[in-house]
Amino acid sequence: MRKAVIDQMMLWIVIFVSFIVILFLVIDYYVILKTKDRCDMLANYAVRMKALGRTDDNISSGLNSLSNGDFGTINIPDDWCTYNDSSGNYQVKVSMTSEINTITFKNSNIESYASAFNEVNSSTIDCTLELTKQ
Repeated sequence: MRKAVIDQMMLWIVIFVSFIVILFLVIDYYVILKTKDRCDMLANYAVRMKALGRTDDNISSGLNSLSNGDFGTINIPDDWCTYNDSSGNYQVKVSMTSEINTITFKNSNIESYASAFNEVNSSTIDCTLELTKQ
């Protein structure tokens, strides 16, 4: 009888620990998916605004209003875009990167990429922005 009680206690401990591990994995994946979704949304917004010829200050204020506090204040540096006037491809490409730290994924990067038709001129514009997760 005593051995059966110990076996039952060990079984419930293993089940409880397994449940906790699965719970933390689900929470980590939720944080990662939410961050990826936000980065995709911000990249789509930035590429569309850059394609329409908006200023960097205008894009920065729009990104800050869309981030809903998920990221720190987004400041766009002056050299975040490179221009290639000789390509004639009429495209704008925006790449965003955010570092995320969770229990399971230490120092992992979330990357988002978006492209759009350049409606201002025929040059190719490549933009890169790094976001900080709060």
